Amino acid sequence: MGAITPSFVMDLESRMRTITETEFNKLLASLWYTDIVRVSQSGSMREIVLWLLSTANIEYQGKRGGNKFYEDVVSQIFSYEHKHAGTGLRLKKDQMTDLDGNGLQIAAKWSADIGALMAYWPQKQAALALKNGHLATSLAYDGQIYFSGAHPLNPMNAVVGAYANLHCTAGGASGVGAVPIDDSVTADVALANLAKVMAYVQGIKMPNGEDPRMLEPRSIFCSPRMAPRVAQLTNAKFIAQASAGGSGSADVEALIQTLGYAKPVVCKELAGYESDTTWFVSTSAATDTELGALIYSVREPFTIQWYTGEGSSTGVDAILNRQNRLEWNVDGRNVMTYGHPYALHKCSAT
Repeated sequence: MGAITPSFVMDLESRMRTITETEFNKLLASLWYTDIVRVSQSGSMREIVLWLLSTANIEYQGKRGGNKFYEDVVSQIFSYEHKHAGTGLRLKKDQMTDLDGNGLQIAAKWSADIGALMAYWPQKQAALALKNGHLATSLAYDGQIYFSGAHPLNPMNAVVGAYANLHCTAGGASGVGAVPIDDSVTADVALANLAKVMAYVQGIKMPNGEDPRMLEPRSIFCSPRMAPRVAQLTNAKFIAQASAGGSGSADVEALIQTLGYAKPVVCKELAGYESDTTWFVSTSAATDTELGALIYSVREPFTIQWYTGEGSSTGVDAILNRQNRLEWNVDGRNVMTYGHPYALHKCSAT
């Protein structure tokens, strides 16, 4: 192989871009994060979100209609700042010009890897948001920890009550309490616990404290170990009953279809998380609302900048030319943050 010429560089870059795009699109088709993440394009370093609460309410106004109540517009404001993310690759020019082709193999492998990683990045951040949503640093717009048992229906009016999107007994009872559905309990107990959570989700009120939000369960996110049980619970025709429940088998197909139990989603990122007993439920508000359950805000999408050390006597190319190197940089600015707490529920076995 001869010297690195402009035409060689253009051919190499074209090949690498094709490999990157192929791997990106191939992986993108099999990702689950789109079920709970609302992707948003941003035009600023920091995004400020104004959340208007649906507090409107109609009431009877008395015999002559004179007891009219005037409502205030209730809103919450929160903000998030985009973060820089990226990586890079450097190769010596002689790795490209030597006949063994080692540099070309490295460049092709890196292109495939980086294409997959760029597609996978939002899902990686979504998985971290699921795992860390119970931490004190993971705050929702209402000032509560995202997975909490005390989200106010109306932050400006505590009288109307609160709701939970954390269901456990550890650290104090929250929501409907502990709801194990893994193989540590029988299938009929698991189905009863699943029913508790689904009923709770559908009973969450609007900020006026009276009307239902009309939430519907959409997906159940679980680890690979829990996947067989979740699939059984959401698709079963018959489930064995314990003796206390009458023994024998119960026909649950009609029950499951009537309740519209959510589809199972297997998340390999949850393998081993909290002993493979924790599961998550998304609701119909997960992506249908302005915020969704999680927000992936993109200020600058991932792009690859190519530096060949050719064609310039100043700047990066000149430095790389003196170093006899080729360089590729991947850069982007984005952030994953929390949206509506009622759109996503964490369910624990303890």
